[in-house]
Amino acid sequence: MAAEKLTKGRLTQILVMLTLLISAFIWRTLIYTPGLSSIDCDGRQGVCGTSHSPKLLNYQWREEGDNLKFFLISKTKPYIAYWLADGAQAPKVAASSEETPEGVQRVWQWTSETRPEGQDTFVVVIDQYQFNFNYLKKPN
Repeated sequence: MAAEKLTKGRLTQILVMLTLLISAFIWRTLIYTPGLSSIDCDGRQGVCGTSHSPKLLNYQWREEGDNLKFFLISKTKPYIAYWLADGAQAPKVAASSEETPEGVQRVWQWTSETRPEGQDTFVVVIDQYQFNFNYLKKPN
C-alpha cells in the first residue's frame, strides 16, 4: 500500500476520514460535562470537602425559634440546591447571597410552615461536586 500511487479517490477518502475524526474530536470536547462527585457532610456545622476536592465549604445548621437556617460559605457560588428524599429531587430552594472575605455566603431559611417534613438530605451542587448535608430532624 505504501508503494501505491496516490489517486484522487484515495486522497478524497483520506481527507473525508480526517475531517470526520477532527470533527468528532471537536464535538466531544465541546459537549463534555464531567460527572458529579458526591461528598457527604455530617454534623450541625463544620468544614466539608475531600482531599480530592479543591472545594472546601464551611457550613452550619441553626435553629432560631421555629425557623431553620442553613449557612454555607464557599469560594464559588453554588449552582443549585434542593432537598432529596427517597432518591427523588424536590424543587430547588432559593437562597440569599452575600460576598464575604472568606467567599460567597449563602443562607437558606425555612419557617415552621415551609420547613420540609420527610426530607432526608439537603443537596448543594458546586461545579462538579454534589455536597450532601444530613437534614436536622425537627424535635418531636
